[in-house]
Amino acid sequence: MLLFPSLLFFGSDNFSAKVLNQLLIKIKLINNNNNKNNLIAIIPAISHKGRGRTSLYQPPLLTLVQSLGLPHQSLPRTARPLTDWQIPDEFKQSDTVLVSASFPYWIPRSITTQVGSHRALNVHPSLLPRYRGAAPIQWQIANQEHETGVSIQTIGHHGFDSGIILSQKLIQLSPTTTYHLAEQSLANLAAELLVDLIPNIDSYIASAWPQDSSKASYAPKIGPLDLRIDASWSASKVAARSRGMSHQYPLNIQINGEVYQIQVELPDSPEAREFGSRNQARLAVADPGELVLDRAQDRVGLRLIDHSPIPTTTTTTASTSNNNNNNNNNENQNSHPPPPPPVLIITKAKLVRAGGKGWLAPLAWWDRLFNTAAPHQPDTSQPKKSLKTFRVHIDHPRVVSP
Repeated sequence: MLLFPSLLFFGSDNFSAKVLNQLLIKIKLINNNNNKNNLIAIIPAISHKGRGRTSLYQPPLLTLVQSLGLPHQSLPRTARPLTDWQIPDEFKQSDTVLVSASFPYWIPRSITTQVGSHRALNVHPSLLPRYRGAAPIQWQIANQEHETGVSIQTIGHHGFDSGIILSQKLIQLSPTTTYHLAEQSLANLAAELLVDLIPNIDSYIASAWPQDSSKASYAPKIGPLDLRIDASWSASKVAARSRGMSHQYPLNIQINGEVYQIQVELPDSPEAREFGSRNQARLAVADPGELVLDRAQDRVGLRLIDHSPIPTTTTTTASTSNNNNNNNNNENQNSHPPPPPPVLIITKAKLVRAGGKGWLAPLAWWDRLFNTAAPHQPDTSQPKKSLKTFRVHIDHPRVVSP
């Protein structure tokens, strides 16, 4: 058993709960009642959310500590809940360490100085100074990073995520990972770093290093607009946004000023490949950002930007008929039909506005798009409006909803 100092753990969400749970497993606090008093969790209180604020939100960290019977305190849901909060007397010791992970409030200097500025730590799931901010895991996946990691820093008072780094470790980020998989891997890594750092914190303080703010990048909070697809998005960008962010908000598109949330099959899925094969000719002439309906399958495909190299052919003038025949045979052997353009399969769509009719299957959604499209103007050269010739494009990204 490691000699573990008293620990104040500040957190709230799933990431902080996973970090604490893995830390408890590693230091065997869960099964040793004599050591449970070494730790207390500080957590925001249960709050109301949703339309009309009628549903209750219980922080996942609160659920964890209640299930384990660990000491904890819930803070009031105010703008500055730590203003009048005091560290419990039994934790006012020289060896106490404060650790925060995904804690939604600024921890003031009046608290960190009570444990010592270098003993008030923050767990950040990125390789600082890169991806400072509220959503580092999401943006690293969305930006298709190949590496990520965990940084253990001091809680600075000159800006979020700008503290001195005591420990940092890199791991690889799979191109097909999702937010939840990355979150678990990074929580495991954070616990691995903390279980060695906390009992040996003085040696880590002695070798700590400052961040180079000139290399900083930022990971702001996620909003619905971060998942608003436009015609410039590639298949890889759509997939990365979905894998990194769609646990918070669904992908969405805008058509004629109306926003639709969409349920999808990603461009690299078997469903998308099958759709592409069935509709290859239509997709080949469709514009990026155009919707293509497959009535037989009741599916809509969103044509995406194709970033694959365009195949080129070279011709050689043969000096004899035999050479010409050989060239033809080689061309036949080496030529392959081009792959279908990348496509995002839309399996359901929902209009985002009051009075919307809920999720619509593709055929019903297509009929709605047709019925709400601008009517044919007889004095123009536009073809007469009909389902057979009807074409739908998502809006330019600068178009905003009314």
